[in-house]
Amino acid sequence: MNAKTLTVGIHQNSENMMLLPASYKQEGLLYAAFGTTVERCHVSFESDLKQTVLLSENLYKNLRIPYRGKAALLFHDSTVYIGPLIGIFTAGFAKSELAPVRGRSLFFSKLLTMDLPAGGYCYMFGAHQIQWEDGTVRGLIFRENGWQEVIVPLPNVVYDRLPNRQSEDEDALQETKARLMNEYRIPWFNPGFFNKWDIYESLREDERTEPLLPYSVLAPSAKKLDDMVAQYGTVYVKPANGSLGNGIFQLSRQGENGLLARHAEGDKSYSSADLFLNDIQKRKEEIPYIAQQGIELIRIDGHPADFRVHTNKNRKGTWTVTAIAVKIAERGGITTHMSKGGVVKTLAQIYDDPKERLHILQKLTKTALVISGVIDEKTEGFIGEIGFDLGMDESTNVWMFEANSRPGRAIFAHPGLTSVSRLTKRMNFEYASYLTEQSILFPEKLWQNS
Repeated sequence: MNAKTLTVGIHQNSENMMLLPASYKQEGLLYAAFGTTVERCHVSFESDLKQTVLLSENLYKNLRIPYRGKAALLFHDSTVYIGPLIGIFTAGFAKSELAPVRGRSLFFSKLLTMDLPAGGYCYMFGAHQIQWEDGTVRGLIFRENGWQEVIVPLPNVVYDRLPNRQSEDEDALQETKARLMNEYRIPWFNPGFFNKWDIYESLREDERTEPLLPYSVLAPSAKKLDDMVAQYGTVYVKPANGSLGNGIFQLSRQGENGLLARHAEGDKSYSSADLFLNDIQKRKEEIPYIAQQGIELIRIDGHPADFRVHTNKNRKGTWTVTAIAVKIAERGGITTHMSKGGVVKTLAQIYDDPKERLHILQKLTKTALVISGVIDEKTEGFIGEIGFDLGMDESTNVWMFEANSRPGRAIFAHPGLTSVSRLTKRMNFEYASYLTEQSILFPEKLWQNS
C-alpha cells in the first residue's frame, strides 16, 4: 500500500462521495474498496485536505469501516483501495467479553492495538464468525473500552495465529482456509506448523543448507540408535511434531551395550535400544521419533548454550533477522528450552568483546537468512516468520536443530529483548501490507510463487 498513511473520516451532508487530497489527483476513479467490499462512488479532490480521506456517511457505513483510523491508499483499475484490512485468524474462543480467547487475550489485545507501520485496520476472527452469505465477518477489535464485536468485510490478507496442531487439523478450519484462499484469493500467511522431518529433508536436499544439519534419522531402528550412539557419543531423540522441548531424550552409552536415557522427568537406564524404543512408543503411540546427532555445543559458565534466531519478511517481502537471543541450559539440563529450566541472555551479556559479538551476530544472521530462503522456496504457501534453534560448536561451526513457523515468544520476556519483540510483531503487519499490495496489483505472479 502507499507508504503514506491518511486519517479516514466522515464527510457530512454528502452521498456516495470520497474526498481525497489534491496531491492524489488522477482520472477514472469510480470505486472505493475496503477489504473485499467494493462500492461505486464519486471521487473528488480537495486542496484543503492534506493527510485525510473523507467518505460520505453512507459510503463509510456500506464499506463497513469499523472506526476512524489511519490507512494507506492503493490505486488500481479505477478503484481506491483503503487498507490494508488484516484478519488475524485463531481458534479456542470462549464466551467471555473480557477474555474472548482465554489466556491469549492479552497477547491479541496488544497485537490489535499496535500502530500498524503501513496504516490499515486489523481484527481477530475464527471460522465460526464468517458470514459467507454476505461476505462479512463478526470480527473482534480491541479499543479503549475493551473488546468489541464489529461487522467487517472479509480481509485483504489473513495472518494465521492458530494456537496448536490440534486446532489446525480440524476440518472446519481447513475448509475455511481453503475457501478463503481458493474462492476469494485472499493470501493466508504462516499457514501451518512445520513438520520437523519434512523441513530436515528439504534442507538436506539443498547444497546451501545440507552442511548445517546434524545427522538425523526418522523412526530409527534399535540397531541404528546403537550405531549412532557409538559414532557420536550423544544422540537426541525427539517427537517429529514436538514443541517446547517436550518429549526429548538424550541418549549416551552406559556399560557395554546399555543406554542412559536422560529426560526432563528423570534419567533411566536401559539394557538395550530395543527396550528404550518400546518404552517411548508407549508415550506417543502414533507419533514417529527423530534421532539426531548430538553436537558438542559452546558452553557459558560450563552450561551448554545455543541461539534462538527470529526471521521475518519485511515490507518488500524480503527475509530479515529481527531477533537473536542466547539460550543457556540449566545445570545438568538436556535442552536449553525455558520451559525446561533454560535461561535467556542477550548477545551483549555473553560477549563483552564487540568484535567477537559482531562475528557471532554476522555468522548467525547469514545462516538464518540462507535457511529461511531455502525453506521458503521449498514450502507451499506464504511464510512470514520463522524461529530457529541454531547451535554453535567450539570451532564456531553453526548447526540447525529446529525451525518453527509459529515460534514461541518466551525469549521476549527478557527486558533486553523488548524492542525486538515489538519489531517481530510489526514485521508481520509489514508483510501483510506487502501481500495485500501484491494480491491487488500482481495476483497471478503472487499465487504462482506461493
